[in-house]
Amino acid sequence: MERRPIERVRGTQDLGTRGADALDAVRATCERRFAAHGFRRVDVPVLEAAELHLRKSGLEIISKLYAFHDLGGRRICLRPELTASIVRAAIAAPAPRLPDKVFASGPVFRYERPSRGRFRQFFQTGVEVLGAEGPLADAEVIALAGAALDDLGITGHVVTIGNVGILSDVIGRLGLTGRRRAILLESLEEARRHGIDAVRRRLATLDPDAFAPPLSVTDGTPSLPVAGGDAEAMARLVAGTSPGDLGRRTLEDVTARLVARMQGDQSHGSVDRALAFIAELGEVRGNPDAALVAGRALLEAHGLDTGPLAELEKTVDLLEAFGLDRARVRIDLGLSRGLQYYTGMVFEIEHESLGTERQLCGGGRYDDLVRVLGGRQPVPATGFSFGIERLVMARDADAGPLPEIAPATILVVPATAADVPVAIACAAVLRRDGIATALDTSGRAVRAAVTHAARANFPVVVVTSGDDPPGSCRPRALAGDGATGSPPPAPVPVPAANIGAWLDSLGIPRGRGGHHPERES
Repeated sequence: MERRPIERVRGTQDLGTRGADALDAVRATCERRFAAHGFRRVDVPVLEAAELHLRKSGLEIISKLYAFHDLGGRRICLRPELTASIVRAAIAAPAPRLPDKVFASGPVFRYERPSRGRFRQFFQTGVEVLGAEGPLADAEVIALAGAALDDLGITGHVVTIGNVGILSDVIGRLGLTGRRRAILLESLEEARRHGIDAVRRRLATLDPDAFAPPLSVTDGTPSLPVAGGDAEAMARLVAGTSPGDLGRRTLEDVTARLVARMQGDQSHGSVDRALAFIAELGEVRGNPDAALVAGRALLEAHGLDTGPLAELEKTVDLLEAFGLDRARVRIDLGLSRGLQYYTGMVFEIEHESLGTERQLCGGGRYDDLVRVLGGRQPVPATGFSFGIERLVMARDADAGPLPEIAPATILVVPATAADVPVAIACAAVLRRDGIATALDTSGRAVRAAVTHAARANFPVVVVTSGDDPPGSCRPRALAGDGATGSPPPAPVPVPAANIGAWLDSLGIPRGRGGHHPERES
């Protein structure tokens, strides 16, 4: 039998006490802020039907989905984010009144390329507002994210706001639908990071027909019209010119493909115009005042509705009312977040010192998602999520690491094996009094247990013996560098119920009301 060590899965983390405590403290701080703003906690499964994310999450998520068939043959995935699951749950059990404000936290999974701040299992916490539309709801969630960062002591962050509804409107006007529309909407992010030529190459790879030249039929008869043609005539043409065996494709499949290719020049022009607009849109970024002026000029030049910019302007103004410094806000009309379900305002919060993985938070408006996931009627919605690991990194960069949480204050040691029941009872009394207490389970002699406790930084050892009065024990404060030089134990037994006062008299903190299992012997 092979006995080599089993390695952890790449892209995951083994967290020691300090790391786990830091994540938990950051999550708890965020959740306290969410609750203070009237949001209520919900929880959703880690396992979901893969279709939940295949319907509307977009290639950014789908390409990184951990999906598999379970033993019942169902297509299942590990959740890659929380929003879709929360919306699914809200459809199944609608809130009696809207808007419904909720928050959730937990692990999510994506097949990422692991790097600093980027993992395949990571933790998110965030909020969703279901049933509220308009700039006020958008501003509230952005300001709430900023308030949580303030609570954590994270100061070096910038809020970037955009609106994907602008590009969506243009793509609709150009008659581009389906997969091509989805790819173009996601291309805003690609253009912002790598330029419009990278978008063109990606589109050509994912949708080769987007740039395919139109076909012409030159068998001695006039070419068929590019813009269409009689379907029956086209089918007769295919039937008359095919060798007879179309393989797995039907005559209708081949005909439809041919019509699409013959209309290629029209689609090609629309795609080119969409890409040109994406390039222009991506240039509109900067401080809110200048960017909004430039954005309005761009939309007016193309004869487009400037309403989305008016909403952005109102959102920025409301953020000031919420107390968010306008100097921290940027407008970027090339921001898309890479998710198909966003329909309007989108935003990200980045920390300037974290390098390539600087994003702390992302969110936006997703007014169509309830209908897409099976809801009976549209429900406006907006929200965001934090990556908790990155919040820890940003907090450490701005304010230094979170202070190490105090270990258990007291190690209770039975004087002999016969005194174990007395030690158990003493530890229970101390814990009820709010004192962090660990029980020595090693079976060591008292001298060895005291030496171990001093080296493990327990400030106090309590020795229990059946020879002492019931309910009493003998506490001993340690120097922290071994038993040598430590003061002797109390000369007379002390009632366990009085140990708290004894600690206070010596200025010894009571710990955190729990204990570190790794410190037990």
